[in-house]
Order: sequence, then C-alpha cells, then structure tokens
Amino acid sequence: MSAPSQLISLGKCIFVFSIRYFMSVTMRFIMLPVLLLLLFGSALSAQRSADAIQWFSWNEGLAKAGKEGKKVLIYVYAHACGWCRKMETETFHQAAVAQLVRTSFIPVKLNVADQADHDFNGKTYKFVQAGANSYHALVAEVLNGRMTFPSIVFLDETQQPLQAIAGFKTAEEFLPIGLFYGNGFYKTMPWSSFQKKYAAGN
Repeated sequence: MSAPSQLISLGKCIFVFSIRYFMSVTMRFIMLPVLLLLLFGSALSAQRSADAIQWFSWNEGLAKAGKEGKKVLIYVYAHACGWCRKMETETFHQAAVAQLVRTSFIPVKLNVADQADHDFNGKTYKFVQAGANSYHALVAEVLNGRMTFPSIVFLDETQQPLQAIAGFKTAEEFLPIGLFYGNGFYKTMPWSSFQKKYAAGN
C-alpha cells in the first residue's frame, strides 16, 4: 500500500475513532442528567405516595376506626362531580390537609352510587333505584337528606355523627374545620369562638 493510501486509511481510522469517542462522551453527558431526573422523580413520587391520604372503604374504615378508637372523616362524592375531582386533586393533596387527615381521622370515601349494602349504627342501608336520581340510602342518612357533593362528614370516636359540611372547600377553608373536629375543640367551644382563635393564630 502506498504512503498516501496509508495516510488516508489512518485518517479514516482517526475520524471514526473521534466520532465514536465524541458520541460516547456526549451520551454520558446526556444520560447522566436523565438518570438523575429519573431517580429524583422516583424518589419524589414515592414521597408523594407516602404523604398521600390512604382512603378506606366504608366497612374497612369503620372497622379500623373502631379498633383504633379514632374519629372518622367521610368524603362523600359523585363520579360526575367536577367539584369533587377538584377537591380530591387540590384540597386533599395539600400537604397540611393530608397530614391533618392522616393523623386525626380514619378517612373513608363514600360514593353516592355505591351499590353495596352498608351497616351503620345497627341499621343496614341499601342502594335506592330511582332512575337518574338513584342514590345510596347511607349517603342520604349521613348527609341528613342534603344531597350536595362533595360533602365531608365527621364521626366521633364512637362513630356518632358530629357534623356534615356541604360543598367544595379549599385547603385554607378545610384546615380550621378539620382542626376543630379532629383536635376536639368542638367539645369545649362553639365554632364561632374557634374561628376567632384560629384567625388570631392561637
């Protein structure tokens, strides 16, 4: 092989090697941030899962509350309710709200269209077929007939109703209500007095 041919071959080898080396280094710089993002995202997702409210079904939740002697927070909702979805994705995902619910209550989700039979305070409640207005009788019971969604119902440690709160609530609106019932302030003062106490930061 002539000298020019050898130089050309050598040049090709150097060029190929350079391209491969460049690609290798580039991929390392690209992959490292990607891997870090994936690891960070997984850790963040795991933390969010750990911090999220773990909702229980009616039977599971009341059994757990009875065993642990805790109050119950019942979240009553409907599938086609936009304000319900907003409360689930915004209010209940707020860190302070989730922390309060996890520590002070056993959280239970109750759907207006639930068709299973449920027992409550010695009585069995069933799904009521009424065409487009079908509903579960237990929902009507805990909401005192006021079928507004979303709604929150608080039960005390003996699973007696404390209060039904109708309508969407922001995190800022929910927190004082949750504290009032969750921390037992309702036993010693009226709601109006607690509102003033809460607003003053006491």
